[in-house]
Amino acid sequence: MNALALFGVWLSSRRIVIHPTRTGKAVAQAHAPSAIRWTTDEVPPTARFDYYAEVLSTTQTPMSVFSESPRSFAAAMTLVDLGGVSVMRQTGSGNSARRVRRDIERSGERSFHLLVSLDTDWTARHRGTLRVRPGEAVLFDSDLPYDIDITKAYEFVHIRFTDAWMQQWLPSPGVLVGRAISAKQGWGRALTAFAQQLSPETVVDSPLPTPLLTDHLGSLLALSAHEIAAPRSPTPADRALCERAREAIAQRCQDPSLTAGDVAVQLQVSVRTLHRSLGAAGETFGGAVMAARIAAAVRMLESPLFRRLTTGEIGRRAGFSDPSHFVRVFRARVGQTPLQLRQSRHG
Repeated sequence: MNALALFGVWLSSRRIVIHPTRTGKAVAQAHAPSAIRWTTDEVPPTARFDYYAEVLSTTQTPMSVFSESPRSFAAAMTLVDLGGVSVMRQTGSGNSARRVRRDIERSGERSFHLLVSLDTDWTARHRGTLRVRPGEAVLFDSDLPYDIDITKAYEFVHIRFTDAWMQQWLPSPGVLVGRAISAKQGWGRALTAFAQQLSPETVVDSPLPTPLLTDHLGSLLALSAHEIAAPRSPTPADRALCERAREAIAQRCQDPSLTAGDVAVQLQVSVRTLHRSLGAAGETFGGAVMAARIAAAVRMLESPLFRRLTTGEIGRRAGFSDPSHFVRVFRARVGQTPLQLRQSRHG
């Protein structure tokens, strides 16, 4: 089965996970998300650009694609579908893409696309013209026309959101659509830094549950939009809800699959309200969870009651499913490894 057929299977049934075998055939399994890889190397050089244009239009949204050097064109893409969110890494030769009203009319569903270039400047025309620098992000709305020009070889992070998923976090996504999201200040800095670290491989291999990753992404989008639309100081209600959220997170942080939805249900508020209150206090849900888990680990490491436990077991009891991830996060936040802290307290 070739790459285009693979993508067709993915589009027709989002629940199917494709694992290519050595024989080039595909096996469908209903398990955890798995990355799908595609490259123009699979077809003759003279057909590569047309092949790329067809795959791009099929897997994302209908559009027209152009290249000044189609005979020397090359591209590759890796994709993982997380249900509502798809994470892609795209590399290739310079090209341009255009989506006009005709393309919009033949589209099936509305979607949103967050694009971040890792290594080259590019131009976007979407509710205005932007010259976008490496590291900056732009959010595209498939219901609106756009032009994208990439003149050099590129590597992009491309995150696709369904309309239903986006509405959970941004009831008015137009606040972010068509503008350059800064990589140097405010919540945009956190959003773009997080997006740049995402790839299908890192998502599949992550020690964190997939819902936690997508929740963190949604909260950063919401905080970035809120910062742009109406920056404000936290109200007494924000502070009260934020404190309740911290307490709920501290009680349940040992659960490695804890999500913002779980805490919102416990507090009887919407997920959006929870994130808005945390954001007004300068926090994110993911950051609050990590802070609670590190605090729990520190208490156990300092207590003589847990001296017989290994540091790995303490990390597991604090909510970290991966020991190496526990050590990295602990050292970044505490300035010591768990073992160093234990030794300094107990000799």
